[in-house]
Amino acid sequence: MTDKQHARQGLPELKAQGPDHHQNRKGVLRKARWVLIAIILLMVFGLGKALFERWSYGDVLAARAAESAILHVRVTKPESASKLGTEFIRFKLPGTLQGISEAQIYARVNGYVKTWLKDIGEPAKKGEPLAILDVPEVDKQVEEAQANYNLAKIAYERWTRLRAQDAVSQQELDEKTGLYRQTEAVLKRLKEQVGFAQVVAPFDGIVTKRNVNLGDLVNAGNGGTGQALFSMARVDKLHMYVFVPQDRAGDIKVGDEIDLFRSSAPDKPIKGRVARTAGAIDTNTRTLQVDVEVDNADRKLMPGTYVDVVLNLDPGSAIVLPTNALLFTPAGPQVALVQGNKVVRKDVKLGIDYGQWVQIRAGVTKEDQVVINPPDSIADGQQVVIETPPAKSKSGK
Repeated sequence: MTDKQHARQGLPELKAQGPDHHQNRKGVLRKARWVLIAIILLMVFGLGKALFERWSYGDVLAARAAESAILHVRVTKPESASKLGTEFIRFKLPGTLQGISEAQIYARVNGYVKTWLKDIGEPAKKGEPLAILDVPEVDKQVEEAQANYNLAKIAYERWTRLRAQDAVSQQELDEKTGLYRQTEAVLKRLKEQVGFAQVVAPFDGIVTKRNVNLGDLVNAGNGGTGQALFSMARVDKLHMYVFVPQDRAGDIKVGDEIDLFRSSAPDKPIKGRVARTAGAIDTNTRTLQVDVEVDNADRKLMPGTYVDVVLNLDPGSAIVLPTNALLFTPAGPQVALVQGNKVVRKDVKLGIDYGQWVQIRAGVTKEDQVVINPPDSIADGQQVVIETPPAKSKSGK
């Protein structure tokens, strides 16, 4: 084949082949073989080195893997509620102050208000008049009863003299005597009703409401259309009712001191005491009614004032845990205890919630070590290491 034919087929021109050409080709192949062997040796060396390093650090990796499986935790022990301070055992309830005696004062007879003598805020002594009523109907009834009485009395005296002369029978005298006694009783009753025209204070206190004016028509009693003429309260001593939930009712004792706080003076407690309790749980509300009395000799407190009643209850032998030690599961609340170096999850029964602390009724003892902030994934039998919190410096930092 000629060079022109090679050019037409796109092939480069080859020089004439000979011994020199074959010698050069063998040299190239020999160099390529050595380069390939060197690359393979380098790869084998690198692989061997990696395998050696992995084998030599196997124990370290295993130790690190085992260490990563161990959970580092902080623990606490259940505390007695009494050691936490009064802020954790104070029980707050709402209450409204009332006079130790309060009364709605109604008229005893129908009539018109002739005059009223006491206005709101004014003191009144027991038996002191508050208002005077005009009772014309009762006055007319008294006049009629007085006439009947006078006539019956004359007849009685006459028949008594006739009976002494044996001019009338004993039966006739008895009839006149009975009529005389009857008219006397009617007259006495009506005169007492006239006395009811004067409305008086039932006890020492102050007038808190006045519901009548001059000329008002008032009806007797508190039924029908009758309305209270006045409201009175004794304020030298006040009281209030508070309703303690059933689970705290057993901690209330008569004579216990309590603190009252007004919104206008939240930092100035007012002292009171438990005067009495209902002695039974209300089945509708499941609460115990408690009567609290407060001395008010200086008249600084007013009936109707809203106050917060703080009961300082004795927790007894109750134990508490911080709320961040609890695990809430579908089966109920649990805690994670550390026994030895392993975790044991236990069910607990919760009691009173004090906010940052919660009472534990059952499930743990004061000697148990309870994990703080346990993860939800913590499991029974998991190995743990208890961390010791750093000691605080004397400066508190």
